[in-house]
Amino acid sequence: MNCSSPSKKLDYALAVLKERGHRLTSPRRAILELMAEESRPLAAEDIRKQVERQNPCDLATVYRNMDTCLDAGIVQKCMLENGKILFELVGEHDHHHHIICRKCERTERINLCLADEMEEIATSLGFTEVDHVMELYGVCGDCRKAS
Repeated sequence: MNCSSPSKKLDYALAVLKERGHRLTSPRRAILELMAEESRPLAAEDIRKQVERQNPCDLATVYRNMDTCLDAGIVQKCMLENGKILFELVGEHDHHHHIICRKCERTERINLCLADEMEEIATSLGFTEVDHVMELYGVCGDCRKAS
């Protein structure tokens, strides 16, 4: 099941957290609802600013929740070349990658993964719990035109 709609992503995330025994606090629910509605990865500070409009929420709360969600496999990290980390809520069977503009940080989703063969090789070498992260970087058309 590919959970592409916001409500399916949210339902999946809530079910996974409940299954793992995590409480559904008001800030956690607000964070997950925001992330489910977003079509792009968000920085922790952006999450805090948007959630804080309706719920008391500090940056430490956002990071604690991101750690919990990363451990549960419902959030994916996206790292920019400058080290800034973005977070994105993912649904079941929703593995994907990103291409990120070096100038404006525009982030686009790539629904293709070519790393499966490398993971199979790693498994054949005796590795377990094999995973990967891959981001592509470039300059988007808008930034190229502006240069």
